[in-house]
Amino acid sequence: MIRLLFLFIINSALSYGATIAIIDTGFDLDHDYLKPNILKKETDEEAIDFHGWDFFDNSHLKKPVIEDKSSIQEILLYRNLRAKGHGQGLSLEEFEWFKKKNADKNFMEKVKLFKKHSHGTFVAGIALREGDNINIFPIRGLNLPNPVVAVEDNTTPGHVPVRGKTAEEKFQEEIRQSMNRVSQKFSKICKFISHKKIEIVNASYGITYKNIMTKFRERYKEMTGLEIEETKLKLIVDNYFETLYKRGEKTMLKYPHILFVFSAGNSGLDNDTYHHYPSRIKVPNALAVAAMNGDYLATFSNFGKEHVDIGAPGVAILSIVPKIYSEDGSDLYSPSSGTSMAAPYVANLAAQIKNANSSLMPADIKKIILETGEIKDYLKLRLASGAIVSNHSAIRAALLSKDMLIDQAITLGRSDLIPMEDKISIGIPPARSPEDIQKKVMDSMPSPISPQEIDDEAAPETFTKLKSSSLKDQVKGPQDNLQLPVLIAPDVPEKSADPTHSNQNEVQSQTLSEELPASSSQPQSKLPETQSPESVPSSPQS
Repeated sequence: MIRLLFLFIINSALSYGATIAIIDTGFDLDHDYLKPNILKKETDEEAIDFHGWDFFDNSHLKKPVIEDKSSIQEILLYRNLRAKGHGQGLSLEEFEWFKKKNADKNFMEKVKLFKKHSHGTFVAGIALREGDNINIFPIRGLNLPNPVVAVEDNTTPGHVPVRGKTAEEKFQEEIRQSMNRVSQKFSKICKFISHKKIEIVNASYGITYKNIMTKFRERYKEMTGLEIEETKLKLIVDNYFETLYKRGEKTMLKYPHILFVFSAGNSGLDNDTYHHYPSRIKVPNALAVAAMNGDYLATFSNFGKEHVDIGAPGVAILSIVPKIYSEDGSDLYSPSSGTSMAAPYVANLAAQIKNANSSLMPADIKKIILETGEIKDYLKLRLASGAIVSNHSAIRAALLSKDMLIDQAITLGRSDLIPMEDKISIGIPPARSPEDIQKKVMDSMPSPISPQEIDDEAAPETFTKLKSSSLKDQVKGPQDNLQLPVLIAPDVPEKSADPTHSNQNEVQSQTLSEELPASSSQPQSKLPETQSPESVPSSPQS
Protein backbone atom coordinates (compact mmCIF):
# COMPACT_ATOMS: atom_id res chain seq x y z
CA MET A 1 0.00 0.00 0.00
CA ILE A 2 2.80 2.40 0.93
CA ARG A 3 4.62 1.62 -2.32
CA LEU A 4 1.48 2.31 -4.35
CA LEU A 5 1.13 5.63 -2.57
CA PHE A 6 4.73 6.54 -3.42
CA LEU A 7 4.27 5.57 -7.06
CA PHE A 8 1.23 7.83 -7.24
CA ILE A 9 3.25 10.66 -5.72
CA ILE A 10 6.08 10.05 -8.19
CA ASN A 11 3.80 10.11 -11.22
CA SER A 12 2.32 13.44 -10.19
CA ALA A 13 5.74 14.88 -9.28
CA LEU A 14 7.29 14.02 -12.65
CA SER A 15 4.88 16.35 -14.41
CA TYR A 16 6.73 19.27 -12.80
CA GLY A 17 10.18 20.27 -14.02
CA ALA A 18 12.41 22.43 -11.82
CA THR A 19 14.81 24.94 -13.37
CA ILE A 20 18.12 26.12 -11.89
CA ALA A 21 19.35 29.57 -12.89
CA ILE A 22 23.15 29.57 -12.87
CA ILE A 23 24.94 32.90 -12.45
CA ASP A 24 28.37 32.26 -13.89
CA THR A 25 30.67 32.60 -16.88
CA GLY A 26 32.27 30.19 -19.31
CA PHE A 27 29.18 28.27 -20.48
CA ASP A 28 29.44 25.93 -23.43
CA LEU A 29 25.82 26.30 -24.41
CA ASP A 30 26.31 24.23 -27.54
CA HIS A 31 27.46 21.20 -25.53
CA ASP A 32 25.24 18.25 -26.33
CA TYR A 33 24.95 17.41 -22.63
CA LEU A 34 23.77 20.88 -21.56
CA LYS A 35 21.91 22.06 -24.65
CA PRO A 36 18.78 19.89 -24.32
CA ASN A 37 18.27 21.08 -20.73
CA ILE A 38 18.82 24.79 -21.27
CA LEU A 39 15.72 26.89 -20.81
CA LYS A 40 15.84 29.79 -23.24
CA LYS A 41 12.86 31.85 -24.31
CA GLU A 42 13.94 35.18 -25.72
CA THR A 43 11.03 37.39 -26.77
CA ASP A 44 10.58 40.95 -27.99
CA GLU A 45 8.87 41.71 -24.69
CA GLU A 46 11.94 40.65 -22.73
CA ALA A 47 14.20 42.61 -25.03
CA ILE A 48 12.23 45.73 -24.06
CA ASP A 49 11.97 44.96 -20.35
CA PHE A 50 15.69 44.23 -20.05
CA HIS A 51 17.06 46.51 -22.74
CA GLY A 52 20.84 46.58 -22.81
CA TRP A 53 21.17 43.63 -20.45
CA ASP A 54 22.78 40.88 -22.48
CA PHE A 55 22.17 37.56 -20.76
CA PHE A 56 22.70 35.52 -23.90
CA ASP A 57 26.04 36.45 -25.50
CA ASN A 58 27.93 33.17 -25.89
CA SER A 59 30.69 34.45 -28.18
CA HIS A 60 33.32 33.94 -25.49
CA LEU A 61 33.07 30.17 -25.94
CA LYS A 62 33.06 30.04 -29.70
CA LYS A 63 36.81 29.46 -29.62
CA PRO A 64 39.23 28.23 -26.95
CA VAL A 65 41.32 30.65 -24.92
CA ILE A 66 44.23 28.23 -25.26
CA GLU A 67 44.81 27.19 -28.86
CA ASP A 68 47.86 24.96 -28.36
CA LYS A 69 46.66 21.35 -28.15
CA SER A 70 49.75 20.18 -26.29
CA SER A 71 49.19 22.85 -23.62
CA ILE A 72 45.61 21.67 -23.21
CA GLN A 73 46.86 18.11 -22.77
CA GLU A 74 49.25 19.25 -20.06
CA ILE A 75 46.53 21.27 -18.32
CA LEU A 76 44.19 18.29 -18.33
CA LEU A 77 46.90 16.05 -16.95
CA TYR A 78 47.81 18.60 -14.28
CA ARG A 79 44.20 18.93 -13.13
CA ASN A 80 43.75 15.18 -13.13
CA LEU A 81 46.87 14.54 -11.06
CA ARG A 82 45.91 17.28 -8.64
CA ALA A 83 42.60 15.51 -8.00
CA LYS A 84 44.36 12.16 -7.64
CA GLY A 85 46.82 13.67 -5.18
CA HIS A 86 43.98 14.73 -2.89
CA GLY A 87 43.02 11.08 -2.49
CA GLN A 88 45.36 8.12 -2.81
CA GLY A 89 48.42 10.20 -3.64
CA LEU A 90 50.77 10.31 -6.61
CA SER A 91 53.64 8.11 -7.67
CA LEU A 92 57.10 9.65 -7.38
CA GLU A 93 57.20 10.23 -11.14
CA GLU A 94 53.79 11.87 -11.14
CA PHE A 95 54.69 13.97 -8.14
CA GLU A 96 57.91 15.27 -9.71
CA TRP A 97 56.11 16.19 -12.93
CA PHE A 98 53.33 17.91 -11.00
CA LYS A 99 55.84 19.80 -8.84
CA LYS A 100 57.73 21.02 -11.91
CA LYS A 101 54.58 22.26 -13.63
CA ASN A 102 53.34 23.89 -10.43
CA ALA A 103 56.52 25.98 -10.33
CA ASP A 104 56.11 27.09 -13.96
CA LYS A 105 54.42 30.51 -13.73
CA ASN A 106 53.53 30.65 -17.41
CA PHE A 107 51.94 27.24 -17.24
CA MET A 108 49.98 28.08 -14.09
CA GLU A 109 48.62 31.20 -15.78
CA LYS A 110 47.29 28.94 -18.54
CA VAL A 111 45.71 26.65 -15.91
CA LYS A 112 43.92 29.64 -14.35
CA LEU A 113 42.83 30.98 -17.73
CA PHE A 114 41.42 27.59 -18.71
CA LYS A 115 39.39 27.11 -15.55
CA LYS A 116 38.11 30.69 -15.71
CA HIS A 117 36.96 30.09 -19.27
CA SER A 118 35.28 26.79 -18.36
CA HIS A 119 33.87 27.53 -14.89
CA GLY A 120 30.21 27.84 -15.87
CA THR A 121 30.37 24.61 -17.87
CA PHE A 122 31.77 22.69 -14.87
CA VAL A 123 29.06 24.14 -12.60
CA ALA A 124 26.24 23.48 -15.06
CA GLY A 125 27.30 19.85 -15.48
CA ILE A 126 27.12 19.34 -11.71
CA ALA A 127 23.75 21.08 -11.52
CA LEU A 128 22.42 18.43 -13.93
CA ARG A 129 24.18 15.48 -12.26
CA GLU A 130 20.94 13.70 -11.23
CA GLY A 131 17.30 13.84 -12.25
CA ASP A 132 15.71 13.65 -15.69
CA ASN A 133 13.32 16.54 -15.23
CA ILE A 134 15.67 19.43 -14.43
CA ASN A 135 16.51 22.42 -16.62
CA ILE A 136 19.24 25.04 -16.31
CA PHE A 137 19.10 28.71 -17.19
CA PRO A 138 22.60 30.22 -17.56
CA ILE A 139 22.87 33.88 -16.61
CA ARG A 140 25.77 36.04 -17.70
CA GLY A 141 25.18 39.08 -15.61
CA LEU A 142 28.21 40.05 -13.55
CA ASN A 143 30.75 41.13 -16.14
CA LEU A 144 29.38 44.19 -17.84
CA PRO A 145 31.87 46.80 -19.05
CA ASN A 146 32.14 50.09 -17.21
CA PRO A 147 30.50 52.51 -17.02
CA VAL A 148 27.55 50.27 -16.26
CA VAL A 149 25.16 51.84 -18.75
CA ALA A 150 23.43 48.47 -19.17
CA VAL A 151 21.82 48.77 -15.77
CA GLU A 152 18.83 50.84 -16.85
CA ASP A 153 16.37 51.17 -14.01
CA ASN A 154 14.21 54.10 -12.90
CA THR A 155 15.65 53.73 -9.42
CA THR A 156 19.25 53.82 -10.67
CA PRO A 157 20.95 57.15 -9.89
CA GLY A 158 22.83 58.78 -12.71
CA HIS A 159 26.61 58.81 -12.84
CA VAL A 160 28.01 61.46 -10.49
CA PRO A 161 31.05 63.23 -11.96
CA VAL A 162 34.06 63.20 -9.67
CA ARG A 163 36.07 66.05 -11.26
CA GLY A 164 36.97 68.87 -8.92
CA LYS A 165 36.82 66.68 -5.86
CA THR A 166 39.72 65.85 -3.61
CA ALA A 167 41.51 62.50 -3.98
CA GLU A 168 39.86 61.34 -0.75
CA GLU A 169 36.42 62.30 -2.05
CA LYS A 170 37.09 60.56 -5.35
CA PHE A 171 38.11 57.41 -3.48
CA GLN A 172 34.90 57.45 -1.43
CA GLU A 173 32.88 58.08 -4.61
CA GLU A 174 34.42 55.06 -6.31
CA ILE A 175 33.48 52.89 -3.34
CA ARG A 176 29.88 54.09 -3.57
CA GLN A 177 29.85 53.42 -7.30
CA SER A 178 31.25 49.95 -6.71
CA MET A 179 28.55 49.14 -4.14
CA ASN A 180 25.89 50.45 -6.54
CA ARG A 181 27.16 48.38 -9.45
CA VAL A 182 27.29 45.14 -7.49
CA SER A 183 23.90 45.56 -5.81
CA GLN A 184 22.17 46.87 -8.96
CA LYS A 185 23.46 43.98 -11.05
CA PHE A 186 22.27 41.46 -8.49
CA SER A 187 18.89 43.17 -8.26
CA LYS A 188 18.49 43.20 -12.04
CA ILE A 189 19.44 39.51 -12.28
CA CYS A 190 16.91 38.57 -9.58
CA LYS A 191 14.21 40.55 -11.37
CA PHE A 192 15.01 38.76 -14.63
CA ILE A 193 15.03 35.33 -12.96
CA SER A 194 11.70 36.06 -11.29
CA HIS A 195 10.32 37.20 -14.64
CA LYS A 196 11.26 33.78 -16.02
CA LYS A 197 9.47 32.13 -13.05
CA ILE A 198 12.62 30.24 -12.06
CA GLU A 199 12.66 29.03 -8.46
CA ILE A 200 16.27 27.96 -7.78
CA VAL A 201 19.42 30.05 -8.27
CA ASN A 202 23.00 28.79 -8.07
CA ALA A 203 25.62 31.48 -7.41
CA SER A 204 29.13 29.98 -7.39
CA TYR A 205 30.90 33.30 -7.05
CA GLY A 206 31.89 35.66 -4.29
CA ILE A 207 33.54 38.89 -3.19
CA THR A 208 36.02 38.14 -0.42
CA TYR A 209 37.25 40.15 2.52
CA LYS A 210 40.90 39.65 1.60
CA ASN A 211 40.35 40.71 -2.00
CA ILE A 212 38.49 43.90 -1.10
CA MET A 213 41.02 44.85 1.60
CA THR A 214 43.83 44.50 -0.93
CA LYS A 215 42.02 46.34 -3.74
CA PHE A 216 40.93 49.25 -1.53
CA ARG A 217 44.39 49.62 -0.01
CA GLU A 218 46.05 49.69 -3.44
CA ARG A 219 43.45 52.03 -4.91
CA TYR A 220 43.72 54.50 -2.03
CA LYS A 221 47.48 54.77 -2.48
CA GLU A 222 47.09 55.11 -6.25
CA MET A 223 44.60 57.97 -5.89
CA THR A 224 46.05 59.86 -2.90
CA GLY A 225 49.72 58.85 -2.92
CA LEU A 226 49.38 57.89 0.75
CA GLU A 227 49.11 54.67 2.73
CA ILE A 228 45.68 54.26 4.25
CA GLU A 229 45.55 53.71 7.99
CA GLU A 230 44.51 50.11 8.69
CA THR A 231 41.75 50.95 11.17
CA LYS A 232 40.23 53.36 8.66
CA LEU A 233 40.53 50.77 5.90
CA LYS A 234 38.78 48.14 8.02
CA LEU A 235 35.89 50.52 8.75
CA ILE A 236 35.51 51.28 5.05
CA VAL A 237 35.59 47.59 4.11
CA ASP A 238 33.14 46.66 6.88
CA ASN A 239 30.73 49.35 5.71
CA TYR A 240 31.15 48.19 2.09
CA PHE A 241 30.14 44.63 2.90
CA GLU A 242 27.40 45.56 5.36
CA THR A 243 25.83 47.76 2.70
CA LEU A 244 25.94 44.93 0.16
CA TYR A 245 24.42 42.50 2.69
CA LYS A 246 21.61 44.92 3.54
CA ARG A 247 20.78 45.60 -0.10
CA GLY A 248 21.09 41.93 -1.03
CA GLU A 249 18.79 40.90 1.80
CA LYS A 250 16.20 43.47 0.73
CA THR A 251 16.36 42.19 -2.85
CA MET A 252 16.13 38.50 -1.94
CA LEU A 253 13.20 39.02 0.42
CA LYS A 254 11.29 40.48 -2.54
CA TYR A 255 11.48 37.03 -4.15
CA PRO A 256 10.47 34.51 -1.45
CA HIS A 257 9.58 32.03 -4.21
CA ILE A 258 13.28 31.76 -5.22
CA LEU A 259 15.79 29.61 -3.35
CA PHE A 260 19.31 31.03 -3.55
CA VAL A 261 22.22 28.58 -3.22
CA PHE A 262 25.57 30.30 -2.58
CA SER A 263 29.12 28.94 -2.46
CA ALA A 264 30.69 29.77 0.90
CA GLY A 265 34.11 30.70 -0.49
CA ASN A 266 37.52 29.09 -0.83
CA SER A 267 39.76 31.01 1.56
CA GLY A 268 39.66 28.52 4.43
CA LEU A 269 38.23 31.27 6.67
CA ASP A 270 35.40 31.60 9.17
CA ASN A 271 32.60 33.52 7.47
CA ASP A 272 31.30 34.50 10.89
CA THR A 273 34.46 36.58 11.28
CA TYR A 274 35.45 37.48 7.72
CA HIS A 275 33.16 38.97 5.11
CA HIS A 276 32.04 37.03 2.05
CA TYR A 277 29.38 38.30 -0.33
CA PRO A 278 26.78 37.08 -1.13
CA SER A 279 27.00 33.90 0.97
CA ARG A 280 26.79 35.80 4.28
CA ILE A 281 23.34 37.17 3.48
CA LYS A 282 20.98 35.46 5.93
CA VAL A 283 17.41 35.12 4.71
CA PRO A 284 14.95 32.19 4.91
CA ASN A 285 15.29 31.50 1.16
CA ALA A 286 19.11 31.25 0.96
CA LEU A 287 21.64 28.48 1.58
CA ALA A 288 25.41 28.84 1.95
CA VAL A 289 27.34 25.67 1.11
CA ALA A 290 30.77 24.51 2.28
CA ALA A 291 32.91 21.97 0.39
CA MET A 292 33.49 18.48 1.81
CA ASN A 293 36.34 16.13 1.01
CA GLY A 294 34.60 12.86 1.78
CA ASP A 295 33.54 13.02 5.42
CA TYR A 296 35.87 15.92 6.14
CA LEU A 297 35.53 19.66 5.62
CA ALA A 298 37.85 20.55 2.74
CA THR A 299 40.82 22.49 4.06
CA PHE A 300 40.27 25.32 1.57
CA SER A 301 36.56 25.69 2.34
CA ASN A 302 35.13 28.61 4.26
CA PHE A 303 32.91 27.70 7.19
CA GLY A 304 30.84 29.43 9.86
CA LYS A 305 28.48 28.29 12.58
CA GLU A 306 26.19 31.25 11.87
CA HIS A 307 26.69 31.93 8.18
CA VAL A 308 27.45 28.63 6.42
CA ASP A 309 24.57 26.19 6.41
CA ILE A 310 25.69 22.76 5.23
CA GLY A 311 28.47 20.80 3.55
CA ALA A 312 28.38 19.03 0.17
CA PRO A 313 30.95 17.19 -1.96
CA GLY A 314 33.41 19.74 -3.33
CA VAL A 315 36.72 17.99 -4.01
CA ALA A 316 37.59 16.29 -7.30
CA ILE A 317 34.02 16.48 -8.57
CA LEU A 318 33.76 15.20 -12.14
CA SER A 319 32.02 17.42 -14.64
CA ILE A 320 32.03 18.26 -18.33
CA VAL A 321 34.60 20.32 -20.23
CA PRO A 322 33.66 22.69 -23.08
CA LYS A 323 33.63 20.83 -26.39
CA ILE A 324 35.93 23.39 -28.00
CA TYR A 325 38.79 21.69 -26.16
CA SER A 326 38.01 18.28 -27.64
CA GLU A 327 40.09 17.32 -30.66
CA ASP A 328 37.57 14.87 -32.08
CA GLY A 329 34.28 16.22 -30.72
CA SER A 330 34.03 13.60 -27.98
CA ASP A 331 32.84 14.45 -24.48
CA LEU A 332 35.57 15.41 -22.04
CA TYR A 333 35.22 15.18 -18.27
CA SER A 334 37.47 16.60 -15.59
CA PRO A 335 37.62 16.73 -11.78
CA SER A 336 37.23 20.18 -10.23
CA SER A 337 37.41 21.33 -6.62
CA GLY A 338 35.92 24.26 -4.74
CA THR A 339 32.80 25.47 -2.98
CA SER A 340 31.83 26.42 -6.54
CA MET A 341 31.29 22.70 -7.10
CA ALA A 342 29.54 22.07 -3.76
CA ALA A 343 26.87 24.72 -4.41
CA PRO A 344 25.47 23.23 -7.65
CA TYR A 345 25.47 19.81 -5.96
CA VAL A 346 22.98 21.28 -3.47
CA ALA A 347 21.11 23.23 -6.16
CA ASN A 348 20.59 19.94 -7.98
CA LEU A 349 19.27 18.33 -4.80
CA ALA A 350 16.92 21.30 -4.31
CA ALA A 351 15.60 20.77 -7.85
CA GLN A 352 14.98 17.09 -7.16
CA ILE A 353 13.12 18.00 -3.98
CA LYS A 354 11.03 20.53 -5.88
CA ASN A 355 10.25 17.91 -8.51
CA ALA A 356 9.18 15.48 -5.77
CA ASN A 357 6.79 18.01 -4.26
CA SER A 358 6.20 21.11 -6.35
CA SER A 359 4.15 22.74 -3.58
CA LEU A 360 7.22 23.17 -1.35
CA MET A 361 8.41 26.74 -0.88
CA PRO A 362 12.13 27.66 -0.76
CA ALA A 363 12.10 27.85 3.04
CA ASP A 364 10.65 24.33 3.13
CA ILE A 365 13.28 23.00 0.73
CA LYS A 366 15.99 24.61 2.83
CA LYS A 367 14.55 23.06 5.97
CA ILE A 368 14.47 19.60 4.39
CA ILE A 369 18.05 19.85 3.13
CA LEU A 370 19.42 21.06 6.47
CA GLU A 371 17.45 18.76 8.74
CA THR A 372 17.92 15.55 6.77
CA GLY A 373 21.69 15.98 6.52
CA GLU A 374 24.14 13.50 7.99
CA ILE A 375 25.23 14.97 11.31
CA LYS A 376 28.95 15.01 12.11
CA ASP A 377 29.96 15.97 15.64
CA TYR A 378 32.99 17.94 14.53
CA LEU A 379 30.86 19.96 12.07
CA LYS A 380 28.53 21.19 14.80
CA LEU A 381 30.99 24.00 15.55
CA ARG A 382 31.64 24.73 11.88
CA LEU A 383 28.27 24.69 10.10
CA ALA A 384 24.77 25.78 11.06
CA SER A 385 23.34 22.33 10.43
CA GLY A 386 26.46 20.46 11.57
CA ALA A 387 25.80 18.15 8.64
CA ILE A 388 26.63 16.93 5.16
CA VAL A 389 23.76 16.78 2.66
CA SER A 390 22.00 13.42 2.38
CA ASN A 391 20.27 13.14 -0.99
CA HIS A 392 18.37 9.99 -0.18
CA SER A 393 16.93 11.26 3.11
CA ALA A 394 16.08 14.66 1.68
CA ILE A 395 14.23 13.29 -1.35
CA ARG A 396 12.39 10.76 0.79
CA ALA A 397 11.28 13.55 3.13
CA ALA A 398 10.13 15.61 0.16
CA LEU A 399 7.96 12.75 -1.09
CA LEU A 400 6.52 12.13 2.37
CA SER A 401 5.73 15.85 2.75
CA LYS A 402 2.99 15.39 0.15
CA ASP A 403 0.84 13.64 2.75
CA MET A 404 2.05 14.84 6.14
CA LEU A 405 3.44 17.81 7.99
CA ILE A 406 6.97 18.72 6.95
CA ASP A 407 8.46 18.05 10.40
CA GLN A 408 6.97 14.56 10.39
CA ALA A 409 8.20 13.98 6.83
CA ILE A 410 11.73 14.99 7.84
CA THR A 411 11.69 12.68 10.86
CA LEU A 412 10.59 9.74 8.73
CA GLY A 413 12.91 10.76 5.92
CA ARG A 414 15.89 10.51 8.26
CA SER A 415 14.84 7.09 9.49
CA ASP A 416 14.91 3.69 7.86
CA LEU A 417 11.33 2.90 8.80
CA ILE A 418 10.21 3.31 5.20
CA PRO A 419 12.98 1.92 3.00
CA MET A 420 12.90 3.03 -0.60
CA GLU A 421 15.27 2.23 -3.43
CA ASP A 422 16.75 5.18 -5.29
CA LYS A 423 14.72 4.43 -8.40
CA ILE A 424 11.55 4.44 -6.33
CA SER A 425 12.38 7.58 -4.38
CA ILE A 426 13.14 9.80 -7.37
CA GLY A 427 11.24 8.09 -10.14
CA ILE A 428 14.24 7.46 -12.40
CA PRO A 429 16.93 4.78 -12.73
CA PRO A 430 19.40 4.64 -9.82
CA ALA A 431 21.42 7.84 -9.74
CA ARG A 432 25.16 7.87 -10.24
CA SER A 433 26.59 9.22 -7.02
CA PRO A 434 29.81 11.24 -7.11
CA GLU A 435 31.09 8.94 -4.39
CA ASP A 436 30.86 6.00 -6.81
CA ILE A 437 32.28 7.91 -9.75
CA GLN A 438 35.32 9.16 -7.89
CA LYS A 439 35.72 6.51 -5.23
CA LYS A 440 39.46 6.36 -5.75
CA VAL A 441 39.69 10.04 -4.89
CA MET A 442 37.33 10.23 -1.95
CA ASP A 443 37.89 7.01 -0.01
CA SER A 444 40.93 7.99 2.02
CA MET A 445 41.89 10.62 4.56
CA PRO A 446 42.25 13.82 2.54
CA SER A 447 45.55 15.64 2.33
CA PRO A 448 45.47 19.41 2.93
CA ILE A 449 44.33 21.47 -0.04
CA SER A 450 45.32 25.12 -0.16
CA PRO A 451 42.94 27.83 -1.40
CA GLN A 452 45.21 28.29 -4.41
CA GLU A 453 44.54 24.75 -5.62
CA ILE A 454 40.80 24.99 -6.07
CA ASP A 455 38.70 26.25 -8.96
CA ASP A 456 38.13 29.80 -7.83
CA GLU A 457 34.66 31.25 -7.82
CA ALA A 458 34.08 34.12 -10.19
CA ALA A 459 33.58 37.52 -8.57
CA PRO A 460 31.93 40.71 -9.84
CA GLU A 461 34.18 43.68 -10.48
CA THR A 462 34.47 46.34 -7.83
CA PHE A 463 36.26 49.53 -8.80
CA THR A 464 35.86 51.02 -12.24
CA LYS A 465 39.60 50.94 -12.83
CA LEU A 466 40.23 47.52 -11.33
CA LYS A 467 38.63 45.70 -14.25
CA SER A 468 37.40 47.19 -17.45
CA SER A 469 35.15 46.25 -19.24
CA SER A 470 30.57 11.45 -18.82
CA LEU A 471 34.48 10.79 -18.83
CA LYS A 472 33.61 8.74 -21.88
CA ASP A 473 36.72 9.72 -23.76
CA GLN A 474 40.00 10.96 -22.42
CA VAL A 475 41.83 13.68 -24.28
CA LYS A 476 43.63 12.21 -27.27
CA GLY A 477 47.35 12.90 -27.52
CA PRO A 478 50.83 11.39 -27.53
CA GLN A 479 51.17 8.54 -25.10
CA ASP A 480 54.06 7.62 -22.87
CA ASN A 481 54.57 5.43 -19.87
CA LEU A 482 53.21 7.79 -17.21
CA GLN A 483 50.30 6.07 -15.49
CA LEU A 484 47.17 8.16 -15.27
CA PRO A 485 44.51 7.83 -12.60
CA VAL A 486 41.62 5.66 -13.62
CA LEU A 487 38.39 7.62 -13.71
CA ILE A 488 35.03 6.03 -14.45
CA ALA A 489 33.06 7.43 -17.35
CA PRO A 490 29.52 8.35 -16.34
CA ASP A 491 26.76 7.49 -18.77
CA VAL A 492 25.45 10.75 -20.19
CA PRO A 493 21.67 10.68 -20.29
CA GLU A 494 20.06 11.66 -23.55
CA LYS A 495 18.53 15.10 -23.54
CA SER A 496 16.04 17.11 -25.61
CA ALA A 497 17.41 20.09 -27.62
CA ASP A 498 17.23 23.86 -27.32
CA PRO A 499 20.17 26.24 -26.92
CA THR A 500 20.73 29.11 -24.46
CA HIS A 501 23.62 30.92 -23.07
CA SER A 502 25.46 33.05 -20.59
CA ASN A 503 28.68 34.33 -19.14
CA GLN A 504 30.16 35.69 -15.91
CA ASN A 505 33.71 36.67 -15.27
CA GLU A 506 36.34 38.07 -12.97
CA VAL A 507 38.17 35.47 -10.97
CA GLN A 508 40.32 36.64 -8.12
CA SER A 509 44.02 36.53 -8.74
CA GLN A 510 45.75 33.65 -7.02
CA THR A 511 49.32 32.89 -6.10
CA LEU A 512 50.98 29.63 -6.89
CA SER A 513 50.29 26.93 -4.40
CA GLU A 514 53.10 26.00 -2.06
CA GLU A 515 51.30 22.78 -1.19
CA LEU A 516 51.48 19.83 -3.53
CA PRO A 517 49.44 16.65 -3.50
CA ALA A 518 50.91 13.86 -1.47
CA SER A 519 53.10 11.38 -3.28
CA SER A 520 52.65 7.68 -2.71
CA SER A 521 55.60 5.41 -2.19
CA GLN A 522 54.59 2.77 -4.68
CA PRO A 523 56.88 2.71 -7.73
CA GLN A 524 55.50 3.39 -11.19
CA SER A 525 56.86 3.91 -14.68
CA LYS A 526 59.36 6.71 -15.11
CA LEU A 527 58.43 9.97 -16.76
CA PRO A 528 60.42 10.81 -19.92
CA GLU A 529 63.47 12.92 -19.15
CA THR A 530 62.49 15.67 -21.58
CA GLN A 531 59.46 17.71 -20.54
CA SER A 532 58.49 19.27 -23.86
CA PRO A 533 54.75 19.48 -24.56
CA GLU A 534 55.07 16.72 -27.12
CA SER A 535 56.45 14.29 -24.57
CA VAL A 536 53.75 14.83 -21.96
CA PRO A 537 50.77 12.48 -22.19
CA SER A 538 47.25 13.65 -22.61
CA SER A 539 44.91 13.32 -19.68
CA PRO A 540 41.44 13.98 -18.49
CA GLN A 541 41.49 17.55 -17.27
CA SER A 542 41.46 18.42 -13.64
